[in-house]
Amino acid sequence: MRVAVIGVGPRGLSVLERVISHTSLPGPPIELLLIEPNELGVGVHDIRQPDYLLLNTIVAQLTIFSDGHMAPGAPVTPGPSLYQWCHEHHGPVEFDDFLPRRLLGEYLQWAARVLLARVPPRLTVRHLPTAARHVRPATTGAVVTLADGTAHAVDLAVVTTGHGLADTEPPPLGAFVETPYPLPARTDGIVEGTTVALLGSGLTAMDVIAALTVGRGGAFDDHGYIPSGREPRIVLTNRARSLPRARPRTSQDRVAAPARYFTPAAIAALRHHAPGGLLDFRRHVEPLIRREAISRMGKPTAGEIAVVDQALSLEPVTWRTYEEYRDATLAAARADLVEAERGLGVSAVKDALEVLRDHRESLRAAVDPPGLTEESHRYFAHEYVPLVNRAVVGPQKERVHELLALVAAGVLTLGPGPGPALEPVGDRWALTSTRLGQPRRIEVDAVVRANLTWPSPDDARDPVGSSLRSWIAVDDGRSHRLTLDRDGYAIPREGGAPVPIAVFGPPAEGASYYNHYVPSPGMWSRALTDLDRVLGPTLAPAVPVPSPLLRRP
Repeated sequence: MRVAVIGVGPRGLSVLERVISHTSLPGPPIELLLIEPNELGVGVHDIRQPDYLLLNTIVAQLTIFSDGHMAPGAPVTPGPSLYQWCHEHHGPVEFDDFLPRRLLGEYLQWAARVLLARVPPRLTVRHLPTAARHVRPATTGAVVTLADGTAHAVDLAVVTTGHGLADTEPPPLGAFVETPYPLPARTDGIVEGTTVALLGSGLTAMDVIAALTVGRGGAFDDHGYIPSGREPRIVLTNRARSLPRARPRTSQDRVAAPARYFTPAAIAALRHHAPGGLLDFRRHVEPLIRREAISRMGKPTAGEIAVVDQALSLEPVTWRTYEEYRDATLAAARADLVEAERGLGVSAVKDALEVLRDHRESLRAAVDPPGLTEESHRYFAHEYVPLVNRAVVGPQKERVHELLALVAAGVLTLGPGPGPALEPVGDRWALTSTRLGQPRRIEVDAVVRANLTWPSPDDARDPVGSSLRSWIAVDDGRSHRLTLDRDGYAIPREGGAPVPIAVFGPPAEGASYYNHYVPSPGMWSRALTDLDRVLGPTLAPAVPVPSPLLRRP
């Protein structure tokens, strides 16, 4: 039996861990091909990146190993979490620290070596240090073609290519920077003293802001921001009526409250009565989310309910003047920071919105096959997912403090209202308001796209994704999602049975929901359970596989 893992970043490393776990039990010989042009496990967490690029998950919530809570009923490979590893290798850290991403890269690098040292006797592992270009089904199994022209026949191909290959070509001066990563290299051409617009205000934008400020010698202290003089002027734009909400303070022993209304069982019941089992997200699912959120608030004030309703609303707002928009947006950010500092268990607003994180599995239940109607799926992917990101997958509260300090220092300003129009003007760019009563226009020297979405077709950076999209993609006009069954297997566009090519992680986004994360220790893991659904029967047929209906305890 030959299994290929295509792309061995964090999710591919989880495949290696699950294969080692399963092959620690008796069974036939297995050959595992790890197809990865770079160092195993690291992915986008380059160990050479600067310390100002931070993880957006607290250190205590990340591990590459497994335990009985993460993968109930399946074999596991125990090992230290990132939190434990940091204590051993870098000294004390707090459980809720947001560490530099390079430290996660070092941990993944170390974990890959540890896992390879634990390979059981019946497992043979080969690292093929080149990129894959094509993967396609064969008469039996699949064929993977590499950049060096070699082709490998396998019984099962597991695609975990993450966000694709790195874009290392620097953009020309004054150009539209389509992809800001890797930082700071992609923004080095933005000249100090010029004006740059960032399209988007979420996590990617926060990285770009850090690269253009702290990365250029600026510093924050208790009084605000101290410029270095090497910064450009930054214009921050977004399509929503508010900035992303800050991540709230939490406690080490916090356990999410069980859902009352927004549950996979409730989703299943709605699906039972929907034509073809296809749900309408706005009509079926959003009312459950709001009911669950409000139920968490105890005895909320009318103002608190209004804040939650605004965070969960996609209704557009038009402002009379730019000044009204700017002042209201910054005031809302300051008020949200107060709630973030109060934290979970204290702030009724943050507790209500955390439903979208705590019960992500219920969102997945709505998207999993048979899923949503086609129109509703487009709405969910392109409108509601960004809303969820703004509400609960926002930046650390410290980043929002810094953003406000940059505004006070005159380094950063808000763009001309939500969703401004962008057009070239000679060798510059113009941003023009679309939702202000009194029109406003701002000209800039450069533009950085900081609102990355997935899936997004990019043949150069994602050749394997391009190969898959040629025969298993649905084009909804704005993105190309792969057609996968509930187990992650590819389903040919022309129909027929699934083929032995399984896709996990960010490339599976759209076919399922929220796949770009590293598992957490001591908590049921959808990522590991999904891998077990494919690998368990393949590698150890005699071992029971967790039920497809298994949910977080």
